[in-house]
Amino acid sequence: MINFPIPSSKSISNRLLIIKYLSQSNGEIINISKADDTLLMNELLENLSNNKSNSFFCQNAGTVTRFLIALLSIKKGDWIVDGDKNMRQRPIKPLVDVLIDLGVEINYIERKDYLPINIIGREILGHKKIRVDTSISSQFISALLLVSPYFKEGISIELEKEIVSKPYIDMTISLMRLFGANISIINNSIRVFPSKYKFSDIEVEADWSSAAFAYELAFFTKEEVFVPNLKKDSLQGDSIAENYFGEFGIETIFENNGARIKLNINHSQKDLVFDIGSCPDLFLPLALVAAFSARRVVFNNTKTLRYKECNRNEAARQNLEALGVDCIEEENSFIINPKAEESIKEIKKNILIKTFDDHRVAMSFGILSKIEPTLKLDNPICTTKSFPNFWEIIKLYN
Repeated sequence: MINFPIPSSKSISNRLLIIKYLSQSNGEIINISKADDTLLMNELLENLSNNKSNSFFCQNAGTVTRFLIALLSIKKGDWIVDGDKNMRQRPIKPLVDVLIDLGVEINYIERKDYLPINIIGREILGHKKIRVDTSISSQFISALLLVSPYFKEGISIELEKEIVSKPYIDMTISLMRLFGANISIINNSIRVFPSKYKFSDIEVEADWSSAAFAYELAFFTKEEVFVPNLKKDSLQGDSIAENYFGEFGIETIFENNGARIKLNINHSQKDLVFDIGSCPDLFLPLALVAAFSARRVVFNNTKTLRYKECNRNEAARQNLEALGVDCIEEENSFIINPKAEESIKEIKKNILIKTFDDHRVAMSFGILSKIEPTLKLDNPICTTKSFPNFWEIIKLYN
C-alpha cells in the first residue's frame, strides 16, 4: 500500500486568512496549508498589517491576486498590485469593473484590463445591486463576498446563469457564515448585510484537489493508496472526485483516519462524459486516467482552463499527443479517443513533459514516471505552489 498524505486545503486556508485579517482576531488556523499560494497570502497580509509597503507582488497566484484586490479596495490607502508575466495575462477585469462601480478608484498602470493596477482604497457604501461576470472564474465573486460584510450598507449580488466553479462560491459563503456573516440567498441573488467577522480557532480539512492525484496513482500503479485525514463530507466541490474517478473503477473506502483508494480491474468500459465546469482542478488527473482507460472520454465546459496558471487545454493536448494519445481540443470541450489500456506499457520513452510552470500539469504527467522512468519534466519544482512534498511522497525527482 502507498501512503499518500496530502496537504490541507489551500482554498479554505486562503479564505480563512482574509476572514481572520478582517476580524483582527488572534484565533488560530490549525493545519493551515503550506502551499506557496497560502504562504504568499499570509506574507502579503502581514506586510499590510505592519505597513511595510504599499506594493504587493502576487507572482502567478490568481486567488491571492483577486482576493487582495478586493481587500485593498476597502482599506484606506494608495496601493499597487502586480504579478509575474503569467499573472499579467490572467483576467481581473470583471472584479475591477464591479469595484469601480462601487466607488473605488482603480487605474491600470500599463495595459488596460490587466495587472499592474493602482488602487485608492476607501470605505465602500455598497447598498446597490450588482452583477459580476462569472463565466471565467468564481474567484471574482468570492473576492467580493469575503469583504462585503464591511461595506457600509452591505450589497446585493445577482449571479449570472453561467457560473463556473460554483462550489467555490458555496465554500466562501459557508466559511463567511461560520464566522458571523449575515447572508441571504434567494434563487440567484445573494444579499450580504453589514456585519463583522468573529473569528475563532479552526482546523483546515485535507485538500480534495490534491487527493485527485492519489486516484491517478492508484490507476497507473494498480496499488492501493491510503490518503490520511480525507473526509467524505467536505466543504470542497472537488470531493466529487470520488464519483468521477469511480467511473474508471477506482473505489474509495472511507475509514476513521482517512480513505483507501484502489482500482477494480473489472470495471465498466463504457464511454464517459464529464462536466468539469465546477471542478476544473480535476481535469488534468482525470485526463491522464482517461487517456489510458480504453474508452472515449469527453470533458465539457473546459473553456475556463485557458485562464489558469497556464492554458491547461493546450498543455494537456501537447503532452498527451507527445505520448501518442489521440485527443481533440475544442472551444468548450476536450475529447480523448480510445486507446488500449495495455498501451500503458508502450508509452513513448524519453519524452520531455512541458509543465508550462503549472503545478497541476507537473503532478498529473509526473505520475507517469512511476511506470515509465524515462519520462522527464522540464520543471518539477513548480509543484510547491500547492503540494510542496509531492515528489518526496511518490519517490520521484528527490
